[in-house]
Amino acid sequence: MKTFLTWLKKRAVQTTEYDSHFWLVTAKGLWIAAGLAVIIAGLGNPTGLGLIPDLIIYFTLHIIGFFLLTRVTAFLLSLMHLPVPRLFVSSLLYTGFLTYYILYLDKLGILFSAIIGVTYAVAGFLLGLLIFFLTSKKIGLKQKTAFVMLPLAFYLLFLFWTPGGDTAHPGFSPDAGQIVPLSGNSPATPGGYSFHYFTYGSGRDKHRPEFNSGAELLSTSVDASHYIDEWPWVRNFFWGFDETSLPLNGRVWMPEGEGPFPLVLIVHGNHRMEDFSDDGYGYLGELLASRGFITISVDQNFLNYSGWSGIPKEDMKLRAWILMQHLYQIEDFQRMPDTPFYRQVDMQNIALIGHSRGGQAAAMVADYTSWFTDDPTVSGMEDLGIQAVVGIAPTDRRINGRSANLNDTFYLVLHGAQDGDVNSFVGDRQYARTHFEQGSRRFKASVYIGEANHSQFNSDWGRMDSSPPRGLFLNLRDIMEPQEQQKVTQVYIAAFLETALRGSQQFISLFKDYRFGANWLPDAQYISRFADGQIVPMTEFERNSDQTAFEYDVEVEAEGFSLWEIKEALDRRRRNKGFYGVTLAWEDEGRYSTILTDAYRAQLSGRPQSVIVSMANLEREITKDYTFPLFAPVIEVELQTTDNIAVRLPLDQFMPFAEQIYIQYGKMGWFDSLMRSGKYEEAAEPVFQTYELPLQVFKGQNPDFQADKIAGVTLHFSSGPGKVMIDSLGFSLK
Repeated sequence: MKTFLTWLKKRAVQTTEYDSHFWLVTAKGLWIAAGLAVIIAGLGNPTGLGLIPDLIIYFTLHIIGFFLLTRVTAFLLSLMHLPVPRLFVSSLLYTGFLTYYILYLDKLGILFSAIIGVTYAVAGFLLGLLIFFLTSKKIGLKQKTAFVMLPLAFYLLFLFWTPGGDTAHPGFSPDAGQIVPLSGNSPATPGGYSFHYFTYGSGRDKHRPEFNSGAELLSTSVDASHYIDEWPWVRNFFWGFDETSLPLNGRVWMPEGEGPFPLVLIVHGNHRMEDFSDDGYGYLGELLASRGFITISVDQNFLNYSGWSGIPKEDMKLRAWILMQHLYQIEDFQRMPDTPFYRQVDMQNIALIGHSRGGQAAAMVADYTSWFTDDPTVSGMEDLGIQAVVGIAPTDRRINGRSANLNDTFYLVLHGAQDGDVNSFVGDRQYARTHFEQGSRRFKASVYIGEANHSQFNSDWGRMDSSPPRGLFLNLRDIMEPQEQQKVTQVYIAAFLETALRGSQQFISLFKDYRFGANWLPDAQYISRFADGQIVPMTEFERNSDQTAFEYDVEVEAEGFSLWEIKEALDRRRRNKGFYGVTLAWEDEGRYSTILTDAYRAQLSGRPQSVIVSMANLEREITKDYTFPLFAPVIEVELQTTDNIAVRLPLDQFMPFAEQIYIQYGKMGWFDSLMRSGKYEEAAEPVFQTYELPLQVFKGQNPDFQADKIAGVTLHFSSGPGKVMIDSLGFSLK
């Protein structure tokens, strides 16, 4: 035993026998590189104590970890009698594996994490090499300067330069076809109301004085223990409360003048709990208040994710439940003479706006009976008038096996093609689950914004859709500026609320065709969708297994297609969007004809106004080429009448066929395919565009054409190859 211990002591002494001055100095570069990696990872996982304490904590952990693990590894190498600079090699292995592990935990994939880990370790070695040269007395000042500038240039390139690619796409062309953009003041222009800002809160917030001593109104706390089975002590320590006393905190922008005013609640999504989110919608609150809407940004940060305490298991139900408790609190306030809410709130005229998970929560509140019928704390919701819901890049997960269904509720969804968080357009599913009574003037609309991302809808979330380290690898080159993205949000939401809560009709055309907003919107690529109760469908694909026979004895004929199939619409990740359409693919040309009957024409009541086609470009499914654009198919629409009059016009006379939007998620184009593994998948997503073709244009082509005698609609596809999915085909009524 004594001999063995003597041998171990000897090997320990010889641990650094091959580590010359050169290797020990270059190991310092690895120490610095590893420390930087730990700090970056720490900044993406804040403790909530503040930046300086976080830097101290994470760097201290790095010092301890680096010292212990490199020496243990070096000792093991010594036991193996490897003739290498053991401390240097241990530092190299530590830096590479640490970087790999950090990236792997951040879901960047094994291969990508391994490549970056090796590259980063080599960069640490080069940094050490630079330190050696700079501290050497044998090298002159000019040579040292050159050694400094070269790695500095590479570092700056990595941080601020995104290599170019072929994903760029043009903005919209508002002058195409019959479009004359709307004139006058933009909906994003402040209105004529003065307003004041104040907060209400529990009066006990540990981190934000505006919800503590600075709160103008004290709100009640609510007991959510029915929905939370675990509230970790770390979360309790940070917030100062548990699930039995969750606060109702809100930021209020209140119009001044004679009410009552419509009420708008905005709720944020899931962000780091320690990085508060509720203040990021002031740009909306101020605008809407100036236009006469009481606007409140609701605090739900205590339900958000933390690297230290996770996230409540029932967080989606909790978000909806807390939102309802705010409605009750405001209803109480508006009955109290000593509050600014007194008799100022129209509780029958409410809109809910939600971002990310908040968007799903807003829809759940509008369909609260699907989850909360047995909860006595939400009794009275039936007396409140939720008229409209807005989803801003919303999530859409099934909760307790159910999804929200909206009936005769105005619905608007906004989503960015560059979204690196909710990267699939799942708000499309809620759009499909929104229905109207036949004849209703209420509508649903979706807007897919080519250059918008996820975070910039909230002014406090920054440009990155992921926190470091993953966020450092995201492509920011193709993302619009924050103020532009927020301008799009202001235009659409203000116009939507003026329509839904005030009954204004001046902005309806904006939702039917984004080009009507060309005077107000930033130049970008938009794909939009619209439907209301005035549309009479010819073909309801989700109800049909037969490709040729539909309701009211409507028949379909098709020829020339290599693929003709009714199937589920799929998103970027090949997941079901929740509705069906007919998929058509052609090599040269194809013809898809819908033959109408007297029974169907009776549904039109002699009032057809436009042909409505909702169609998605699926060109990405027939090629792996990223060159943009891939194809330019020619699509023509032919209408036939019962007296054998036929008029055939090109689709792009009404609106150009929507090109697919291709996204480079990764900062480095050559690594983009690696970053796609798992989360991002395809570079393009099928997104549906609604095309409205006024019948008066067909009549202008042939005066003998009579809209009330429509016998059939034929879509002609040529200049293939091409592939599309049609999810709706019908007529809108006057």
